[in-house]
Amino acid sequence: MLKRYYSRRSFFRQAIGGLLALSLARAQTGRPWPKGFTLKVSFAYEGGGFRYRSPYVAAYVEDEKGNLVKTLALFLMPGKGERWWDTLRRYFLLGSLETMRTLSGPTRPPGRYAVAWDGSDDKGKPVAQGSYYLCVEYAREHGPYELFREKVEIGENPFQKTYTLKGELKEVVLDYGRKA
Repeated sequence: MLKRYYSRRSFFRQAIGGLLALSLARAQTGRPWPKGFTLKVSFAYEGGGFRYRSPYVAAYVEDEKGNLVKTLALFLMPGKGERWWDTLRRYFLLGSLETMRTLSGPTRPPGRYAVAWDGSDDKGKPVAQGSYYLCVEYAREHGPYELFREKVEIGENPFQKTYTLKGELKEVVLDYGRKA
C-alpha cells in the first residue's frame, strides 16, 4: 500500500481549487429563465433625405460583465458592406466575423421592427434569471451612430418599458412577460 504525503502547499492548492470549482458551479446554476416568458423588443428609427442609406442595426443582449449572450437581430449586408461592420462599434468588439456573416441580413428602411428573446444564448442553451443589458446599436453611412443600452432584471415579475430617444433611433419598447 502506497502512502501519499501532502505538503502544506499541495493541500492548499487542492483546497482552493475545490472551492473555486464549487463556486463556479454555483454561479452557473442560478434560477432558470421562467417558463413561457419572453422579452419582446421593438425599436423604431426614421431617416431620409439626400444620400440616405439604410442603417446598420444590431439588437443584442449582454450579461452584467458586458459579454455577448444573444444576438436578436442584425441588419447588416454580408459581403458588400463588410468593410463598414466596425461602425457598429460595441457589437463589432463583442461578436466574431463568422457570427456576423451567419446572422446578418439585409439593411432595412426606416420603420418599426420587433424581435423577441426566449431566454436562450447564442448556442441555444437556456440562461439563468438575473441582470442583463439590452442593446440596440444603430449606425448609418454619412449619418449618426447611436447606442441604446439598458439594464433589465429578468425574473418572475413581468414589466413593460418605453424609451423615447432624440436621434434617428426614435423609440425602444421592452415588454417582458408570458408569450401571447
